[in-house]
Amino acid sequence: MDNNNIITQNEDRELPYTMLYFNAREWRFNKDCEDNTGSRSFMTGPDGALTEAFTIGNWSWNWTEICSKQLILAKNTPHMFTFWLNGGENDRNNEVCRFEVIFNNDHENRYTYNLNRSFIQPVKRLNGWELYEIPFITGDNEYTELRFVAQYAYMTVMAAKDKFEYAEFPDTVDEFADERPQRHNIVFQDGWPTNQWYSTKNLRAQREQREQRVQQNVEQPAYRDLSGAMTGMASAFDGLSAALGTVDGTLSGVPQMVEGSIKSACDMLRRKITETAVQVGANNPDELAETVCEEFGDRLSNAINDNISAMTDEVEGLLKNVQDTLDNLRDTVEELNED
Repeated sequence: MDNNNIITQNEDRELPYTMLYFNAREWRFNKDCEDNTGSRSFMTGPDGALTEAFTIGNWSWNWTEICSKQLILAKNTPHMFTFWLNGGENDRNNEVCRFEVIFNNDHENRYTYNLNRSFIQPVKRLNGWELYEIPFITGDNEYTELRFVAQYAYMTVMAAKDKFEYAEFPDTVDEFADERPQRHNIVFQDGWPTNQWYSTKNLRAQREQREQRVQQNVEQPAYRDLSGAMTGMASAFDGLSAALGTVDGTLSGVPQMVEGSIKSACDMLRRKITETAVQVGANNPDELAETVCEEFGDRLSNAINDNISAMTDEVEGLLKNVQDTLDNLRDTVEELNED
């Protein structure tokens, strides 16, 4: 890229810029665009003065361009074009809002400046309007045309004086600029649609709610929240410990429960064996039943007790680990509450 295309914006204007100013009466719609939409009219400017402006584009697809008259500028000379701008953005982030410099009708090699989404910073913000100074160097060119292009958003361009003429006016930056999806547009009474979440009324209400929540947290000391939380944890630990104690007691009663069940099963088995032995004519049916039940009961009882013993050992180990953990956590809670 030719170094002539690299331009430094200098607030003190140390370079000998030739100043150019927007004059709505000297601009026209580009006849090559079939869907131009907009109008030229006087309106109250950001400084309160009645000034002529051009509003172009809309929220739809209409591609709109306005052009300056053919300018004959000095070659190889830095120029500065200044104007007020309002709008040019929508909440879908798909708008077109441009300024273009075209030399010798060579549209392919034009200079393009995107004026939306903070690609270029204005030199002043005042009552929803932004003041721009666009620098460019003519190079080896004389015949120059300036253009504004808009699509999918209303854009208003207004005549502006030199930025030093507005030094007495303080910048009025939108307090919710970082939260809104689009910037101020004069087509809305408030600058933004009142029925959307990013209206000034809605955003201010949301901010007040956030500030109230923060204030509530400040008024309630943090150590109180911590103490209450730790007390709740201690109560929960006590409840868990009691529940584990119940489990321990239940497991300790399992062998007695099993022993009772085995005795009932043996009594029933003894009756069945005795009845069967009598029916088949066996000698000493009671002795036969007793012998079988004793052998059956011993083996079954031993097998069950062995499994219960192993299970009880594992559960007791788990209970001990849990209890140790509870004790450690309780000690920590007590230390935090003391602090």
